[in-house]
Amino acid sequence: MHVGYHIMAWRRRQKLTQARLAEDANLSRPFLSRLEKGKADPALSSLRRLALALGVSVGQLIDELPEERILRRDEMDRLARGAWRPGTQEALAQPETRVLARMIRDRRRALGIYTPKRQVASTPAYASAINASRWLRASLGEKQWDALLRRIDKLASTARDEP
Repeated sequence: MHVGYHIMAWRRRQKLTQARLAEDANLSRPFLSRLEKGKADPALSSLRRLALALGVSVGQLIDELPEERILRRDEMDRLARGAWRPGTQEALAQPETRVLARMIRDRRRALGIYTPKRQVASTPAYASAINASRWLRASLGEKQWDALLRRIDKLASTARDEP
């Protein structure tokens, strides 16, 4: 994991927008975005300002991730079902399921399992899917993210076995 992922995880845990954190840390929002994506390296002074704005030490910001969000079993199932069947009413009500559904569709497309009905430009959509999945991963934490992906894979395997 890079420092930017840690910054995003702490920011997401505290429910701050990039604009708000950038303002509190006296940084530009585009610079904070590049930091979170790992496309820029922060100076020590920037890390100090970010840590102060987030209310953590620089050491915590660099070395530790915030406490993971724990999903109950029903929440995990709801997200997994929504990702596998994104057109349902239940899935449409959850922004996280759209992120997961796009990621699953891209995985299936890469494996040759899914062919879109109409061709769309892939570069901007792919970039937004990567950013959205990075956002969700930072929000949930590593253990919950892995558990959610395993649950989706389990749903996918049972769906293939059905007639």
